[in-house]
Amino acid sequence: MNDRYAQTVGFVLAGVGLAATFLDWPADAALAARAATAFAALAAVAFGARRHGVEAPRLDLVAGAAGAALAIAAAFGVGAATAGLPPGPSVALLAGLGVVGTAVAATAGLEKAAVRARERRFVVAVVASLAALVFGSLLASVAVGLAPADPLVTTPVNTAVASVGYGLAGLAFVAWYDGSVDVGRPSRRDWLVAGAGVVAIFAVHYALVGLVRVFDLPQTSHTLVETARQHPEILPPLVLLSYLAVGPGEELLARNGVQKYLYGAYSRRSAVVAGCLVFTGAHVLAYAGSGATPGAVLVTLGRLFAVSLVLGATYERTDDLFAPVVVHGTYDAVQFALAYVAFT
Repeated sequence: MNDRYAQTVGFVLAGVGLAATFLDWPADAALAARAATAFAALAAVAFGARRHGVEAPRLDLVAGAAGAALAIAAAFGVGAATAGLPPGPSVALLAGLGVVGTAVAATAGLEKAAVRARERRFVVAVVASLAALVFGSLLASVAVGLAPADPLVTTPVNTAVASVGYGLAGLAFVAWYDGSVDVGRPSRRDWLVAGAGVVAIFAVHYALVGLVRVFDLPQTSHTLVETARQHPEILPPLVLLSYLAVGPGEELLARNGVQKYLYGAYSRRSAVVAGCLVFTGAHVLAYAGSGATPGAVLVTLGRLFAVSLVLGATYERTDDLFAPVVVHGTYDAVQFALAYVAFT
C-alpha cells in the first residue's frame, strides 16, 4: 500500500501556496490572487483527501492540474509587478511548481524513499549549480582584473574564463558521483541528433518570439547583449567562444553533471525537466539587469527553459556531450551574430 508521502508533501506545498495568496500582491493582480487562492485550496483538498485514505487516484491528477493553474495565476501576479519582486505571487509560483512535481510523483505511485531520493538529488543539483556559478564568477573576476580595461578584452575574457570555471565545477561534480565524462567520437547518430537539435531549438525559439509579440509580453536581455549594444565589437569573439567555451562548459555542468545525476532518482524524461529548471534558475542574475521588471525576467526565463529542453533531450537521446554542445554553441553563436548585424 502506498504510504501517501508524496500526497503529504503536496498538501503542505499547496498550503504554502494558499498562504502566499494572502501576502502582498500587485494591485493590478487582484483577480490573479483570487484565482490562485481557489487553485491552491483545490490542490490542498485533493491532496488532503488522498493522504487521509481516499482511494481515488484521479485526485492526484486534479491536484497537479490545480498546482499548474496556481503557478500560472502566480506568474500573472509576478508580471503585474512594475518594481521589486512581490512576495505573494513569487512564493505562490514556487509552491505551484512544487505541487506539480509532487503530483507527478504521486501519480507514478512513488513511496517515501523514492520521493525523498528525488528531493535530495534536486537539492544537491541546485547546490552544485550555485557553487559552479560562484566558482566561475570568481575565476572570471580574477582574470578580468588582470586584463586591460577594454571591453573588447574584458568581455570575452570574462565569458571564456567563467565558462571554463563552470566546466571545471562540472568535472568535479561528475568525479564526485560518477566519474565518467560522456565525451566520445561522434557517431553518425550523434551528428543526426545534433542537426535535428539545431533545427528544433530555433523552431522553439522563433515560436516563442512569435508568442511574445502576439501577446505583447515584456522581456529582458542577457547582460552580454546589453554590453554589446554599446560595444558591438565584442560580439565576433563571442561567436567563436560559443563553441569553444560557453557550450562545452555549460553543457558539461548542466547535462553530464546535473541531468545525469538526476537520473539516479528520476525517470530520464523527468530528469530532463528537472535539470532544465536548475539550468534556468542559474541564469536568473544574467537576465535580472537594472531596469528589468519581474515580469520581463520571468518571461525571458520561461523562454530559456523551453529552449533548454531541447538541449536536455539531445543529451538524453545520445548520452554524449557532442550533440548538446553543438546545439548550444550554434544557438548562442547565431544569436551573437544576429546581434552584431543589428547593432552595426
